[in-house]
Amino acid sequence: MTRHRNNVPLLVALLLAVLVIAPRANAVSYDERSTAQKAGLTTAAAIMNVIPITATWVAPKCLPGYVFCKIAFAGISVVGAAEHVFLAGPIDDGQVESILYKGFAGDWYVTGRNVAGDVNPEPLPDAPTPAPAP
Repeated sequence: MTRHRNNVPLLVALLLAVLVIAPRANAVSYDERSTAQKAGLTTAAAIMNVIPITATWVAPKCLPGYVFCKIAFAGISVVGAAEHVFLAGPIDDGQVESILYKGFAGDWYVTGRNVAGDVNPEPLPDAPTPAPAP
């Protein structure tokens, strides 16, 4: 009989090791880091994309994995835009575009640059101001 191991503790330990090796307070940019550190940061980013709670280190708004969080924001924006069209009618297209922009724009996954602190991920960016009606 084969025993299946739970790999979550291993992944969490790997993430913690990467976070100790490459602290965000370090003034070194992602491009100036060694290949091993870049690989570690990319691994940490991959973990943050799928494992709950880990993404809060770079994007405090995302308690589930970052990709799931972004998909949830996009889905909620579609529901919100549909509700707005249903209640207000097609008159206010600028508002609908802003709602959809807020859900679908921004970063869809965390990268090594995000973990290094060079760039902050934007799971829910600010919507542009709608153009005034003529």
